[in-house]
Parts: sequence; C-alpha cells; structure tokens
Amino acid sequence: MTNTVRRVLLLLALASAALGVVTAPRAEPASETVLVGGTLIDGTGGAPLPDAVIVIRNNRISQIGPRGKVKYSGNARVIDATGKYIIPGLIDIHVHYNDWMGEMFLAGGVTTVKDVGNDVDWVATVSAEADQGKFRGPRIFYAGNGLDTPPPTRDHFVGLTSPEMARRAVDILHERGAVAIKVREHMTAELLKAITDEAHKFGMRVTGHLRRISAYEAAMAGIDGLEHASGIVQATMDPSIKLSLDNLEQYEKYVAERKSYSLINPQKATELVALLVSKKVALIPTMSGWWRMATPRRDDFAVEDARYFSNPLLAYVPDDVRKIWSTSALYKLEKPDDLAQVRAGYKNVQSVLQQAYAKGGAVLAGSDTFVSIPGLSLQRELVFLVDSGFTPMQAITIATRDNARFLSQSESLGTIAAGKLADMVLIEGNPLQNIANTQRVAMVIKNGQVMDTSYHSNYSIPTPRPNLTRPLWIEKQLQTRSY
Repeated sequence: MTNTVRRVLLLLALASAALGVVTAPRAEPASETVLVGGTLIDGTGGAPLPDAVIVIRNNRISQIGPRGKVKYSGNARVIDATGKYIIPGLIDIHVHYNDWMGEMFLAGGVTTVKDVGNDVDWVATVSAEADQGKFRGPRIFYAGNGLDTPPPTRDHFVGLTSPEMARRAVDILHERGAVAIKVREHMTAELLKAITDEAHKFGMRVTGHLRRISAYEAAMAGIDGLEHASGIVQATMDPSIKLSLDNLEQYEKYVAERKSYSLINPQKATELVALLVSKKVALIPTMSGWWRMATPRRDDFAVEDARYFSNPLLAYVPDDVRKIWSTSALYKLEKPDDLAQVRAGYKNVQSVLQQAYAKGGAVLAGSDTFVSIPGLSLQRELVFLVDSGFTPMQAITIATRDNARFLSQSESLGTIAAGKLADMVLIEGNPLQNIANTQRVAMVIKNGQVMDTSYHSNYSIPTPRPNLTRPLWIEKQLQTRSY
C-alpha cells in the first residue's frame, strides 16, 4: 500500500468519525458449511452413517464423522439435515448435452455429466463456462465429435478414411479437452484399433455405439465401453441372421434395434461376458431411454412426463422435445409382436448386466439424455438397475463411485470423503428402502455451493448450441494439419 493510499484512507476515517458515522467491521464470509444430522450414504457401498456431520471447507470436504465427534468453526454455516439422506452428487455418463438442459440436471441431483456427442469446439466452450460459474448446470466432461466412417450421418459426426486420420482426430479432440472418445455405428475394427491405441496414450477411454462390428471384435480392438450394451447382439446371435437397419425409417430403426436384442443367444452371451470382463469392457445400458417401452412403468412415466410438459417455467425447452413429453407416444408399441420381442430383448440385457457385475465387470449409469427429461432420466436409470436385480446400494454406487472411476475422476468425485469435491444430494426418503426416493431432492450441493434447483422461464447459457455447418471445427483442423 502506497503512502498516498494510506493518507486517503486516514482522511476518510477521520471524516466518518466527525460525522458520527460508525463503520462496522466487514463480516468475513463463512469458510465452512456444515451438514448436521443426516444419514450419510457415501457411495462406497459401506454401511450408512446416521446422525452424520459433514464439514465443507471452501469447495472440498474436510471432515466427516458422527455428531459429537467432529469439531467445526463457530462461524460456520450450519445446515440441519435431520431426517434427510445424503448421497454423492449423481453422475450421468451418457448425455447428449444441449443448451437448455443445465438447471434440469441440477434439479435431479446430477452434478456431473459426460457428453458423448457434440461439436468439440462448442462443448469445450460450454464446459469451461460451467466451470467458471457463468450458468447454472453440472460440470461437463466430454467426448466431442462422434467418430465414424463416411458419410457422417449426424451434424457433429466425423467420417474417418484411414487409421492415420483416426489417430489425428484423437489427437485434436484431446488437445481440445476431450476426456474420452465415442465411436459410432459404422466404425470398422481397423479404425477402432487405431483410435484406441492413440486414445490410451492419453489415458482416454473409448466407448462406442456399435452396429457394423460386434462386441467381441470391439473388445479385441481395445474398446473400453459399450454404449447401450451394443454389439452384443452381433456377437451372440445365429450367424445365419443378417441385421439390416440402415435402410429403415428413423422410428422403424429405433424399434428394430431394440427388437434385435431378442436374438441374443444366452449361452454365447455367457461366454462373451467372460471375455468382456477379462478385457475390462464396461457396459453402459442406458435403460431409461432404450428400454422404457418394455417396462411396466411406461405409463407411469408418461403421466410424469406430461407434468413437465405442462410446467410454464420450462417453456424454454424446444417444442419438439416438449411434444414428446406431452404424449410419450415414442415409447408406445402398437403391434403386440413388436412389444413381445422388445420385452424379450430387455430381459436378455438384464441377464447380461447381472452376469457381468457378478463377475466383477463394470456396469455404468447413463441415461442417453436426448429427448428425455434431464436429471430425472438418470434417476429412472437407478430404478431400471434395481428392476434388473441390482440392490439400491449397488445402483447408487454405480451412478456415483463407478461412474467417477470410469471418468478417471475418483480422486475428486464419486464418493463423499475427506479431500474430495463437495458434491452431494440431500433427499427426503431412504433410497435403500425405495430407490425412487432419490427423486425426492431436497438440496443439491455442487463444488461446495448450495445450488438453486428451481426452474426459471428465462433460463439460458452464454453460448447456445449453434446450427452446425461443414466443415466442422475438427474437420478444418484435419484439413490443415498433416497426419
């Protein structure tokens, strides 16, 4: 501080005293927030801790213990969590992020997502804005552009023509902050091998929505995860059957792909699961989106969706999405034979998941948020996991600890433990008695801050998702750099 500044401050103080103004000392913001009295379910799968005290200092957890055993500052902000259950912030590991989704994720207790398909330049920008607190939403990890063979069929897909181009695409995505790679339906085994070899150099996971190649071929090529548990049909069905989905209309393809899971041969599936577990290939079934038409809960979900459609505070959600919420017609099958085959496929997927988990394989929780309700869709994924034979505790650990592990974020996220980021959800009922209680969100804490989980009709983010035109950002990079 310079002498001039000191003199100015002294003169101001003398003037205030002469006028009879008393300047109170500025109150320092509380550096600690303390949750007291809740039952802690920490995400590790261990026994719950009743009447817990959790001390948050700045944005990290500093202490955890039973009431009376944990000391904290008298200036701390104390939150009475009596009667509440506390779980880690939920992680949705399969999201198609859009600019309208942020506050809806938070309302559902989802504090972290992994985006699996967007223009990398846009999603990197939005991820940074979320970290900087420029809008209310989850933290966003991302894969960036979907990698496929030509011609690219969605606005953000990139068509790769050689292993060299595939490796360079991975390099560019990594440089732009992607933590994973997502390959698409027409990917070949040769290109996938080049992608996994390059991605693994950076510690990046590779997952895929497979169709052209089987889960066996993908596992041998080094893939780390099967989105929608895809590729299992091709690896286990009768080889005389040929799947041909590409020439179907969009909705016909949507139904036919789900029906195809009824072709899984149980004996071959058991052999395949053993291979997948040995190769550490995770299964990401995305049941809340993919298998909703097969569950007896379908009509209940439709009633619930309609309430979101009617909420005037959500008028900012695109009309085409809200229309799906209004009727849920997307999930209704008119033909009994179609419904029977889809239900048979759903049972096959449930069996595969249970076998893989029993053998020590990873089953992860992603909701394929695309036209479903962000946040709620992952809550429903927990319900689907329990319906598939997992315990509520296992479902919670899958959507927290195990998802964080797959993201290589275990040091900071996934469980409630000293030293980790303070991401947690307070809920009104015991989720171990009824997993649907995770939907009764009372409070969400992200990065040590109590979040506003209400809806706002004027919700927006600084950088909306653009209408993409080619060449995409990554295509320009591929054109200008040698590989």
